[in-house]
Amino acid sequence: MTKEDLARYKGSKVTFERVSSFPDIKVQFVDSFPDYEIKQADSSSFSVTKIKYQEVTSFPDVKLRKVTAFGDFEIYFE
Repeated sequence: MTKEDLARYKGSKVTFERVSSFPDIKVQFVDSFPDYEIKQADSSSFSVTKIKYQEVTSFPDVKLRKVTAFGDFEIYFE
């Protein structure tokens, strides 16, 4: 999965499941120059899909920044 694949979920709620191996996508959380801004959801209700992710510090598939309002999409972290 690439950041372009993740773009089809813009405006939706997605569930992210943290894994240590064989992720669907590698994510790096940044403070500046993100690919997408996300709002953290409180529940998985109305989630359209589940994506396995691995948090990395280098060579991510996508860079995300957590915001409190007006994110590109909502993510519920399991």
